[in-house]
This record gives sequence, structure tokens and C-alpha cells, in this order.
Amino acid sequence: MMNLTFNDINMFRDYIKTSGNTDFAVDLSNMNIFESLKFIVLSSEYYYQKFPKNKLKCIVNSDDLLSLISGFSVNNLEILRN
Repeated sequence: MMNLTFNDINMFRDYIKTSGNTDFAVDLSNMNIFESLKFIVLSSEYYYQKFPKNKLKCIVNSDDLLSLISGFSVNNLEILRN
């Protein structure tokens, strides 16, 4: 599994559109909690549109972020703790 870092959601969306690779994790550990939350919610939707049977793996570094994410319906996510 590769760890990928994206500077913004548009880079991620473009990667998903052009790639068939599902064996990667998005490393969000360098983003602040609010940017990470926004990225997770939007990226899970883009990912689901192309790979509805797979889970998007995201690496985070905050327990607070895990608590915030639990309030959203993002069943296609696998959150990994850094």
C-alpha cells in the first residue's frame, strides 16, 4: 500500500478520475483538523463514485478528528491513526 499526500481536494479528485489504483492511503497528518475533515468528507464521496465497493484509507494524527468524523455518514472510510 502506498501513502499519498495531496495538497488539495482537486488533486485528489483528478487522481481518482484517472487512476484504477485502490491500494493506497491518503496521508492527512500534515493538515490541520478542519482541512482534514473537509478533505475526508469530500474525498470519500469522490472515491465512492468510482469505487463503491472499496474503502478509502486515510491517515490522521488527531483523536479529535476521529471524534468529528464519527458524526458524518462516511461508511466507505477506513481511518488509520498515525
